Amino acid sequence: MKISTTFRHKTQDVALKEYVQRAAKSLGIYTNDIHRVDIVFAIESKNIESHQTSCHIALHLLGKENIDIRAVCKRSKDAFDQAFNLVRCELSHANKYRSKGSYQRAV
Repeated sequence: MKISTTFRHKTQDVALKEYVQRAAKSLGIYTNDIHRVDIVFAIESKNIESHQTSCHIALHLLGKENIDIRAVCKRSKDAFDQAFNLVRCELSHANKYRSKGSYQRAV
């Protein structure tokens, strides 16, 4: 599994990058089909005093539909945690359906 972490708009944080990398590696417990995980942090607002940080997680699965989740919060870590929890939910939900023989994501 390849993991790419990108920080746009000077949002780089070494401790956060290590935290994100560890968390992304743990997604392997849900499926062996993860080919690549792209995580992108960016500042959403031009106003420095009220800026919001977004975290976009794109999960590329081999032979399956990709998962894209985006969350926006005041702090980068909170945005990542929120998006990561949604990705884990999506993966565990998908695994539940696959174990019955078919997988359909509700729209």
